[in-house]
Amino acid sequence: MGQTEMRCIAVFGAGGMGREAACVIERINASLPSPKWQLIGFFDDGREKGSTNEFGKILGGIAELNQYPADLALVIAIGNPEVLRNVYEKIQNPHISFPNIVDPTVDVWHPETFMMGMGNIICPYCQLSCNVNIGSFNLLNGDVSLRHDVLMKDFNSLMPGVRISGGVRIGSNNFFGMQASVVQYKTISDGIKVGAGAIVMNDITSPGLYVGIPAISHSLKAR
Repeated sequence: MGQTEMRCIAVFGAGGMGREAACVIERINASLPSPKWQLIGFFDDGREKGSTNEFGKILGGIAELNQYPADLALVIAIGNPEVLRNVYEKIQNPHISFPNIVDPTVDVWHPETFMMGMGNIICPYCQLSCNVNIGSFNLLNGDVSLRHDVLMKDFNSLMPGVRISGGVRIGSNNFFGMQASVVQYKTISDGIKVGAGAIVMNDITSPGLYVGIPAISHSLKAR
């Protein structure tokens, strides 16, 4: 059989997270009998068009992306959930699609009950247990663990080493700092920031920053 035709892909965001996404794309290609993706470059409104990083050229920003004339897969690689969502909502080009980018080392324990939407980035060495359901445009930034029956909605960023215990419910637009944890069967609403190393032991329903063990509102902790 002949080689599968490669699909063009670009990354929105040319900073650290964007370059890490490019690494994952390269790792996916290296794991396959023939490469799946052809990385054509980056889009970024904060970088000079025509400049480069170690993975490719900056092709422009939102304006250029919305004028792109051919089918193009796009990875939005931005760690800030609010900025990520804002970028997504500005993309109006019908040629653009949003694949899930999953590193070859990701361990899905029970593929039959695993579900996810579109535009997710799952970096190396993440573990996803049984009956895990994640929505769209979530970032699992390496060595993240989601245990049984976790339900996560959209536009969440989980930094390296985050641990989400069984039965946890996570809304949208949340940020979890590195090594943060949530104990079993708790609910995290929308617009929550959990600080690095914090352990969530109670439901969190009010937006804000939560830090410490157990995690409490930063405004309360500062008093």
